[in-house]
Amino acid sequence: MTPLHDALERLVHIIPMGYEIDRVVVPFQEFSAHRVHLISMADLPQYSDPAECAMTSKQHFYDEQVIEMLQKRGMIVQLHRIDMFDIISVMQTISKIILTEKYDGNRVYVNMSACGKIASVGATLAAMTHDVRLYYVRADRYAADLKEQMEHGISICSSPRLWQLENFMFTLPEESSLIVLGFLNLQHNEVSCNDIIRFLIENSISGFEIKFWELPYEEKRKCQTKYLVKLQNKILNKLHNEGYIERRKVGRNTMVKITKSGQYVTAVSSK
Repeated sequence: MTPLHDALERLVHIIPMGYEIDRVVVPFQEFSAHRVHLISMADLPQYSDPAECAMTSKQHFYDEQVIEMLQKRGMIVQLHRIDMFDIISVMQTISKIILTEKYDGNRVYVNMSACGKIASVGATLAAMTHDVRLYYVRADRYAADLKEQMEHGISICSSPRLWQLENFMFTLPEESSLIVLGFLNLQHNEVSCNDIIRFLIENSISGFEIKFWELPYEEKRKCQTKYLVKLQNKILNKLHNEGYIERRKVGRNTMVKITKSGQYVTAVSSK
């Protein structure tokens, strides 16, 4: 499918939020943007004690200040509320936005300096994986009292002093491997190689088109064996060597499960 590009490339910024105002808004004294995606904390039941609720409410105050300021500058603002303490959720959300905006032909920037450490790491990994411009906003000083915090956020920036970070090139697994990781990521327990093969066949993945269970016995065994060998040699061996899956033998079956690293790769690839 061919994307429908607008005649003009649009500039889009993705900004995970913490208790910051200046670090979000001040760069737009120098930058322009058509659209800004703000990523912020959602109200979630797992963070329901009074202290945590107060922190979330405080975050929403900063969100509202920033949205108002950016809209006054004529920017379209989209707010995405997620669990900012879940790095997988952060990577997945930012990666999906990047891929959507790049598909539409837009130039994407990611500000990794206006949020907490976990979200900052997630934003950095997503931006570098998808090769978009990543920047850090330097603070002149930090707020000395509550009044300054309410006006500027934790950091005070009198002018836009930005560092653009150089991207390391992260190479994602090939498409069929990412599809397998996506399947494994949805499972609560380890699965057999036959389960993976059936998933690939039922989803018409290239190289796994034949429903072997519908064949006569001898052909069925040959086709099943061929697919098992292909799965191991073309996909699982590579994923195992990269540390994205774990395998163990149970009788004649090989059982497979995704590792934490595999979950990170799945999140950043948006599979």
